[in-house]
Amino acid sequence: MGRPADVYVAAGMNNKVRRFAFELKMQDKSTYLLAAESEAEMEDWINMLNKILHSSFEIAMQEKRNGDIHDDDDLGKSDSSSGSLDSFQSTRDIESRMRNETRLKLFTVDPDTQKLDFSGIEPDVKQFEEKFGKRLLVNCNDLSFNLQSCVAENEEGPTTNVEPFYVTMSLFDIQNGRKISSDFQVDLNHQSVRGMVPSKTSQYVNGGGEDRSEGQRFIHGVPEAALLYPKQGVFSVTCPHPDIFLVARIEKVLQGGINHCAEPYMKSSDSTKMAQKVLKNAKLACSRLGQYRMPFAWAARPLFKDASGTLDKSARFSALYRQDSNKLSNEDMLKLLADFRKPEKMGKLPVILGNLDVTIDSVAPDLTNCVTSSYIPVKQFNGNGGNSIFFEVEEFVPCIAKCSQPFTIYNNHLYVYPKHLKYDGQKSFAKARNIAVCIEFRDSDDEEAVSLKCIYGRPGGSLFTKNAFTSVLHHQHSPEFYDEFKIELPTQLHEKHHLLFTFYHVSCDSNSKASTKKRDVVETQVGYAWLPLLKDGRVVMNENHVPVAANLPAGYLSCQEGASKHLCPEVKWVDGGKPLFKVSTHLVSTVYTQDQHLHNFFHHCQSIASAAQGSGGQLVKYLKSLHAMESHVMIKFLPTILNQLIRVLTSATQEDVAVNVTRVMIHIVAQCHEEGLEHYLRSYVKFVFRTEPYTSSTTRTVHEELAKAMTVILKPSTDFLTSNKLLKYSWYFFEALVKSMAQYLIESCKVRHYS
Repeated sequence: MGRPADVYVAAGMNNKVRRFAFELKMQDKSTYLLAAESEAEMEDWINMLNKILHSSFEIAMQEKRNGDIHDDDDLGKSDSSSGSLDSFQSTRDIESRMRNETRLKLFTVDPDTQKLDFSGIEPDVKQFEEKFGKRLLVNCNDLSFNLQSCVAENEEGPTTNVEPFYVTMSLFDIQNGRKISSDFQVDLNHQSVRGMVPSKTSQYVNGGGEDRSEGQRFIHGVPEAALLYPKQGVFSVTCPHPDIFLVARIEKVLQGGINHCAEPYMKSSDSTKMAQKVLKNAKLACSRLGQYRMPFAWAARPLFKDASGTLDKSARFSALYRQDSNKLSNEDMLKLLADFRKPEKMGKLPVILGNLDVTIDSVAPDLTNCVTSSYIPVKQFNGNGGNSIFFEVEEFVPCIAKCSQPFTIYNNHLYVYPKHLKYDGQKSFAKARNIAVCIEFRDSDDEEAVSLKCIYGRPGGSLFTKNAFTSVLHHQHSPEFYDEFKIELPTQLHEKHHLLFTFYHVSCDSNSKASTKKRDVVETQVGYAWLPLLKDGRVVMNENHVPVAANLPAGYLSCQEGASKHLCPEVKWVDGGKPLFKVSTHLVSTVYTQDQHLHNFFHHCQSIASAAQGSGGQLVKYLKSLHAMESHVMIKFLPTILNQLIRVLTSATQEDVAVNVTRVMIHIVAQCHEEGLEHYLRSYVKFVFRTEPYTSSTTRTVHEELAKAMTVILKPSTDFLTSNKLLKYSWYFFEALVKSMAQYLIESCKVRHYS
């Protein structure tokens, strides 16, 4: 300990050496300042002092127990003992602090512990964001045929195609046998060729023919004029592979049979005289039938080299194959594409002489001037020039969990596909061929009801229309259709919303010998069909077979397939009310769910929202049914589902309801983990989860109700599998408990929140 001086200072101490020092009062009332130059030396000091102080303390306590302290001297000794006790306590405090500050962490000494990776304990959690698959930029540059001429009357102008042609692009997946994108419609015609179709006919195709002379109109802040002629489409493919094809379907103005109209375009001889003849016939057809189109040709090209999405930039579009009137459907197209790499099969198809110039490239991450499939501009948009705008094309993502993601944007589209009309046996109409189907969307079946302007229009016309027409097959009594119609659905649907189909016989006869009255009659109504949009509260999906009526009385929605004639006396059914018309629909919506179990749960919660207390038994039934909802639907509506479950949890008055809510949560959490999508749960807890706003009357909190329900589920007598999942994925529930408690304390002003 050194000499008995008042102060002891260790030699060699300087500012460069980390010093450890503290005061110590010993029994002889001397004060020592102990110092050390290293942690090891300080440890030695502390151990030695502990022994001294401990011995001193034991002696003092033993003397006190023996009652040997009676006089003043003894009292001084007692004071010394008290000093020793104080010194001991002070030293223990200092020792504890020093050990906490200076001792090495024990786990860092263990070599096995050093091998552990703790980087994933606190994962990087991101907010929900819209994710895309492999994105492709399709630039439609030109469509030219060998048959060309000048279309101007004064023969002054460029040499172009001698009639208008219209291109529709879409993606087909032959490996999975499905169309995986919506249609991207393009009008590549020269302005002089576009002028061959009278503008007044746009009221049929685009449902408006509105006057634009009043000034420039805007949609979502974008000039409508800039959106009229799209040429650059952005496609997305979530699951790329070599058997995905970009297909181009080419149409022209209705004129006659496909083979007859294509014949001039398939000859390689001198085309000058032929071009003038075709031009003459085309002008007559455009002036009379400009609103009707017919199938003409198709072409395709593969997109990817491999499953990683490597673009096959060496691929080019195939020859332009003449469309077969008996192979129009998407199913027929998939069969044709299955033989695409078989030269012996493709070589037998009739070819039209021409070229489709389309370039494909990857999409730059900083793409500007882009609008969504709803014409909503995305960031970095200036809208200068129609040709510079990029149009996102809707992807029909596979209905599997791993390809799904929580909805982050508003989308509410219904795609309608007329498929087939079987009219070869009908006796209601004398003439019913060259049939066109007009589609409308209505919210009433009253006599004065009008169509809603919510159908996406064709290039060059109004962006939204009241009606639209299918293509026409010449002289067909039972035509097939391949057209796609895209509808912007209202946010609130009711039982009166429906699709109305009107069938027209289109007269292609332009014979000059016919009477003027007969020539003027272009279309004649030959039937009606309707499809209510909601069935059991859900939007109708998949394929539907509906009957056709010869007339359309007021209140026709009450007359459905199989309805008694006594209930619908005014309706005259074609062919005895047989389901002659086949139509399918496809819903792409962040508003309406197609899962019956989830729909029932949401609908029940909505129905009891205004009531003070709902039926617990009914609610439990719907909660239990949620275990059967489809996993991809669960992922898409994940934040909404969890929010609704939490709302039910805090409003439930019965333990059975709270327990079943928690069971559903456990099921959802387990499903997300099994699909490798637990990061969506972390994003939900961190950025979306929020307890109900605190009020003085609030009696239930998320953390209290969830903790009680978890306790019930963990009892030995309950379901082992459920309790096991709860323990296995308990992190989610503890995160929710902690956040709920924190939000409760903040909102109830029991702690201060510093933002």
